[in-house]
Amino acid sequence: MASHAERRQAARIAREAKSRESARTQRLRLVGLGGVVALAAVVGVVLALTSSSGSTSTPAASAAAVARVGALLGGIPQSGTTLGNPSAPVSITEYGDLVCPVCASFASGPESALIRADVRSGRVKLVFRGLDTASSTANQSQYTNTQLAVRSAGLQNAGWYYILLAYEEQPQTINGAPAETAPYVTTAYLQRIAAQIHGLNLIRWQAGLTSQNLMNAVTADAQAANTAHVTGTPAIFVSGPKGTVASPSPVPSLADLDTLIQQVG
Repeated sequence: MASHAERRQAARIAREAKSRESARTQRLRLVGLGGVVALAAVVGVVLALTSSSGSTSTPAASAAAVARVGALLGGIPQSGTTLGNPSAPVSITEYGDLVCPVCASFASGPESALIRADVRSGRVKLVFRGLDTASSTANQSQYTNTQLAVRSAGLQNAGWYYILLAYEEQPQTINGAPAETAPYVTTAYLQRIAAQIHGLNLIRWQAGLTSQNLMNAVTADAQAANTAHVTGTPAIFVSGPKGTVASPSPVPSLADLDTLIQQVG
């Protein structure tokens, strides 16, 4: 039979074991709660970056757009709003508005073909400049923000990823009406596009949205468009060793662009 002292020691060991188990259980509860809080925070950030007022894009459609743009632009050098070899003999400048449906048609058709045929080969470089046209209908208060979003992505050599994703995911209709007649561009909408660009530092991108230098560049675009007598978008100018010509068509075909390139090259 165990002595009194042995029974006391056994009781003490049992109490200490129970105390250790209780402390372990409490730690696990706290860790679990912390994980839930952290997960909720992450979900909140994702929702904030992916929510979009008026956007008709589905996750599957967005993923497909990201894949198309990635395949089109992958490996082509970018700097600011310039796409292609900076030493390319021919430069094509596009004045565009990210909510302009005609600009989106040009981007998905002739412009994408140009990128595959001539920008990737180093024959041509593309320069994007902004002009407030379609935005004036319902999104004018956001026009400058769209251009700052592009230029801020350009600080990370991703300006054309932003441009083409914006055109790819541009809604065509909202509540049965043409999308450009609805004020669908919001801060969340612009963030959602940025969040889809692989490798883009979102904190740096957001900081760039308040850059005075980028604001000055947006103003310079408007002044340059005025000097060039541009009144609509897209407006295409092709420059080379033999001078500069404007496309007579707002949506030139790849063949039309090739003709203009030969004129100035």
